[in-house]
Amino acid sequence: MQDISRDQIRALLKLLEDPSEREKAFLKQALSAAIKNNPTQVQQVLSQEFADPAPRAIVHTLEEICWEDLEKAFARFAAKINPDLEEGLSLLAKFTSPTMERGKIAEPVDEMAFELRTVMLNARNYREMARAMAHYIFDVRQYKTIPSAKQINDLSFPHFLRKKQGSGLCTACLYMCLGQRYGMNMEVVDLAGRILISLQDEIHQDTFAIDPFNQGQILSPQDCKAYLKTRNLTLTDTAAQVLSSRLLVRRFLANMIYLLNKINDTRRLTYVRNYLQLITE
Repeated sequence: MQDISRDQIRALLKLLEDPSEREKAFLKQALSAAIKNNPTQVQQVLSQEFADPAPRAIVHTLEEICWEDLEKAFARFAAKINPDLEEGLSLLAKFTSPTMERGKIAEPVDEMAFELRTVMLNARNYREMARAMAHYIFDVRQYKTIPSAKQINDLSFPHFLRKKQGSGLCTACLYMCLGQRYGMNMEVVDLAGRILISLQDEIHQDTFAIDPFNQGQILSPQDCKAYLKTRNLTLTDTAAQVLSSRLLVRRFLANMIYLLNKINDTRRLTYVRNYLQLITE
């Protein structure tokens, strides 16, 4: 079903309201193809055809189709030598929004990068660029970092971009996505449980960190050492862990498992645990 029409999608969704087990397998396969080819159209038909919320049988079938396909997508992501962060964020978002397209991340970040373009291209060094990003993210756009995720949507990057509120991991990823568009040498680092963005300005021989939990505050290496001293630690490889794209995705998945465990959502837990097993460093 390469060129499925809106009427065909509508018919599939109607049939899924009360299918037999044999019919369900065929309908899931047909709807899976429709979602892959045109997820936006499926979402539009779903919104137009059913009141909110849609029948539970249809919602569960859509979720299962997405989650089964996601397992394959996570396996492909994990197999790459240097997987792309935005691809990983897109896969994570599909768990809560089955018909979400990658453009829901790229387009708003591209827009923000364009709005920052003049000041970023005229900045003299990374510190000025970091200050410009902090002012734009927290003052102009008014994003807020919450201390910890309370619901699974707090871990969805497109939801974060839209609602302007989410976990520190989401804020750190926003810095990474913007910085990558300007070729900045930056990494997300877990400094003894504290998520920071580390920057290496090789041209100006300057190293510093950004605190996404504290309005983008700039921290010197001495500030980081002072923080570690309060934890009776020193700046070693074990105290500071660089979070690659894989490790960031693992961190998001682990946080999702924690939240789903709290509400005893065994249906979703099974899938997320499978994804976590696929993403190895």
